[in-house]
Amino acid sequence: MLGCSLSGSPLRPLCAFVCAGGGRFSAAQLLLVSPMASLLRVVATSCCSPSFSRVACAKLQSARAAKTPCLRYFRTHQALYDCASPGVPYKQLTVGVPKEIFQNERRVALSPAGVQALIKQGFNVVVESGAGESAKFSDDHYIQAGATIKDVKDVLASDLLVKVRAPMFNPTLGVHEADLMKDAATLVSFIYPAQNPELMEQLSQRKATVLAMDQVPV
Repeated sequence: MLGCSLSGSPLRPLCAFVCAGGGRFSAAQLLLVSPMASLLRVVATSCCSPSFSRVACAKLQSARAAKTPCLRYFRTHQALYDCASPGVPYKQLTVGVPKEIFQNERRVALSPAGVQALIKQGFNVVVESGAGESAKFSDDHYIQAGATIKDVKDVLASDLLVKVRAPMFNPTLGVHEADLMKDAATLVSFIYPAQNPELMEQLSQRKATVLAMDQVPV
C-alpha cells in the first residue's frame, strides 16, 4: 500500500462511498480481502504490534496516596522492524476523485465530508470539476472542504484514485481511464476482477495496486 499504512483509519473515509459507504491478485497486485486474507492480516499485525515485556506498578505508600500510573515497556519484532519501509508522508500523496462517466451513474466516490476527513489526515485531495453534481455536491462544496478542482487528466494521475465504477474507456478523451493513471498508483473502486480480465491486465501494466470494494466482505 501507499503511504503510511493506508489500511488504517485514513482509508476508511475513502471506502465510504456516497452510494452507501492480504493476498494479492497476480494480474494487478489486487488486494482481495477474504477471510483467509483477514486471518493473515491479523497474524501479521500481532507479529509487528508492540507486546508487553514488563509491567511495573508502584504500590500505594499510604491509604491517602494517589495511585501511580503503570509504566509499560514495549518491544517490537526486530525482523519486521529491520525490513519495514519508511513509507511516504501523507502530505506528499494526492487523492483523486474523478467524475463517473458510466451511463446514468449519479454517485461520486467521495463526499465533501470525506474530503475534509482526508485533509485533516494530511492528504492532498483533487476533485474533477462537476464530479459531485449528480450527487448534489457542487464544486464549491468540495473547495470549502479543502479540495482542489482540476481537470480529468490531472485527477486520474493522482497517487491514490477513488472511484465508484471500474475504469473504462472515455469516449470524450478517446482513451481508457486506466491508461491515464499514474504508474504504481493505488485504485480503490468496484472492480469485479473475474469479469474484467482485460482491465486487470491494463492495471497490471500500470503496476497499479487495486483495492476491489466488491471483494470486501459485508
